[in-house]
Amino acid sequence: MNMESREVIMADKNEYNRVLDKFYEYLCGILKIYQNAVPILKDELDAIMKDEVERLDESLKSQQALLLQTKNFDRQVADYLDALGIKAKNLSDMAGQLPKEEGLRFFGLLGEFDLTMAEVNYYKDKCRMLLQSKLYTIDKVLSRQELPKDNTTYNRSAAEIHGTLFPKAFEKKI
Repeated sequence: MNMESREVIMADKNEYNRVLDKFYEYLCGILKIYQNAVPILKDELDAIMKDEVERLDESLKSQQALLLQTKNFDRQVADYLDALGIKAKNLSDMAGQLPKEEGLRFFGLLGEFDLTMAEVNYYKDKCRMLLQSKLYTIDKVLSRQELPKDNTTYNRSAAEIHGTLFPKAFEKKI
């Protein structure tokens, strides 16, 4: 192998490692976003339990701001995989195609993702169930309340009739 082709291979390897490191950093950033969502979800759950609507609103806005940062996740991952020349259906497949040391680094990160997402999903489910329960309770209370019934009777000219239970328009002679 001549010196020139060795330099090309080393340049390609350095570029590959640079892209791989940027991809890892990107995934770490996404993980951090979801880790930051956990305390916000805990706050949401507490706000729901205490019926603090303003605090709940702030919590939801914070979650939305965090999750907007992940809106292009699929596209970003696809771009990184393309740059690395890897064809994979998911990140686990991708990590399995990397050299052993790099694969272990990515599998470790994916393990953290699993733990964090389990916690995020737990709190999201708790919030959803508690909200549904509260909405059900509100619905039950509203359905039990009797609405005032309109007992006003009107004649043919749409004038209100006072004093008689039924207007003459409904009388039938036998």
